[in-house]
Order: sequence, then C-alpha cells, then structure tokens
Amino acid sequence: MILARLAKAIREQNWFTALVEIVIVVIGVFIGLQANNWNEARADRQREAGYLQGLAQDIRIDIADIDEIIRVSTLRMSAMSYLLEQADGEALPDGFDSARGRIGIEPFPAYEANDPNTIGIAMFILTTLDGNRLTYDTMINAGGIGIIRDAWLARHIQTYYAHVDKALRFEDALRQSRVELVDAQQEAGLSPVDATGADELAAMFGSNESMLAAAKNYWLYTNRHMKDMQALRDEAERLVQKIESGMSR
Repeated sequence: MILARLAKAIREQNWFTALVEIVIVVIGVFIGLQANNWNEARADRQREAGYLQGLAQDIRIDIADIDEIIRVSTLRMSAMSYLLEQADGEALPDGFDSARGRIGIEPFPAYEANDPNTIGIAMFILTTLDGNRLTYDTMINAGGIGIIRDAWLARHIQTYYAHVDKALRFEDALRQSRVELVDAQQEAGLSPVDATGADELAAMFGSNESMLAAAKNYWLYTNRHMKDMQALRDEAERLVQKIESGMSR
C-alpha cells in the first residue's frame, strides 16, 4: 500500500507526499531492524545464561574430582614416603632446587606401619581428572567464547580450560611413571595386590635398585600432581564463584 501511494505521488509530482511516504518506509525498515537486533540480543543473553550455568556445573564437578584426586594422592604420598625412607634408611628431602626455583614437597600425614590397608594397593591406586568440558566445547563449537560479555570472565574461562588440558597431559606422564614402577615390581615377582607388610615391602625395595628408582620417580610425579591439582582447584573455585556471582545479579 505504501509503495503504491509513493508511486502515485511521484507520477503526480507530489514531492511532499512522496517524501512523507519515503520517511515512513525508512522508519518502518529501521524499526524492523531494531526489533530483529533486540530479538537476537535477547536470544544471545539467554544462550549466555545457559552456557554460564552449564560451565558452573561442570567446574563444580571438576572441583569434586580434584578433591578426590588430592585425597588419594595424599594417601599414596604417605605410603610411598614411608616405604622409601625405610628402604633407603634416610629421610626424604622436603624439597629440591631446580632451574625453576625451589620445588617443595606437599604436606601429607605420616604413614602408620600397622595400617590395615595394603601398602601395595595404596601405592598402586591412581585417580585422574576426567575434565568435564561438555559445556565449554559446545559453546566454542556453537560460535565461540565471544558470547560471554564479560571480557575478564571469558579470558579466565579460556585460561582455566587451557590449564585443565595441561594437567591432563601431565597425567599421561604420571601414568607412565606408575607403569614403570609396576613393571619393576613384576620383574621382582611382586604384585600390588600382594598382602606384603610395609616393612617387608620396604626391605624388598631396598634390595632392588630398579624398584627403588622407579618408586622415587613415581613419588616425585605424585608430588607434582598434588601441587598441580591444588593450584587447579584454587583456580576453579575462583572462576566458579565469579560465574555464580554474575548469574545471581
């Protein structure tokens, strides 16, 4: 209808009417574009809220997994430290100097030689990070991190998952270190499920250089794993609190 009136006004050289009709068309197009932009922005905000909620849930699961990793690793450090000190007859160092600076040994409770739990199993059990990143991967594949309006938050979400990837790569080396220890034990006729007492097992390690060296390496890898997991947990806790505080506003 508007276009018909505009055509008629032009034919009749009624320029005022033609101008009015053009203004009406332009305003209509502008309002339509704005309404479309508003709808898209609202949809983006809804998607952002959904992603943030999913990220918070995934990171909370990561934190629970990390807590279990730290618990199991602490028990392993305790058992292995006792075994190594008894096997070597010397106290283990509380840290090492390296090109990166001082590497401290994470705290752990003293192992009781009469602990009813099998020391071989305590050394063998390994818990690793699953890495719950379904929401993050979905968000990236659906259009990227740019949907998160808070630049600080977007950057730290990316940094967190980069650190998760780094932790998962280290866990590959940790698993290999455990394999080397298990192989050395099998060569000596030992199995993690053997109900060998702590002191007897320590004496066997003390008389076998391959087992002792593999155990020392695994002890160091376990310490690094604990240190990395604690740092990742602290980062995850800060990030999820930031996400949840933004969701509550």
